[in-house]
Amino acid sequence: MYFRLLLLLAFITVGKLSARAQNLQFSQALLFNGTAVQTVPAGKVWKVEHQAQSYTSSGSSIHASLVINGLNWYLNGTSSLPSGAIWLPAGATVAGWGQYTNYNILEFTIVP
Repeated sequence: MYFRLLLLLAFITVGKLSARAQNLQFSQALLFNGTAVQTVPAGKVWKVEHQAQSYTSSGSSIHASLVINGLNWYLNGTSSLPSGAIWLPAGATVAGWGQYTNYNILEFTIVP
């Protein structure tokens, strides 16, 4: 009897924990450039995949950064992001540091 009660309690606990789990469903690919501030919509998360260097007309390289929630993220000049990508929750903001900043974002919808 004690074992059955304990087993039932375990199933209820696991059921409640898994009910809170969320999945991500791909929504769209976004391309942004310049310094306009973009905001992650409610119910979405963004994965910043790539930030590209641009070149001026004189050919000199510009090592731009991204501005995430008002803070500069300086990149290493190879167009790669820390750990390969940056995940942004709903309400987060991102912008390019300069007019030559280009970045790619994958948008996902949060599915309960």
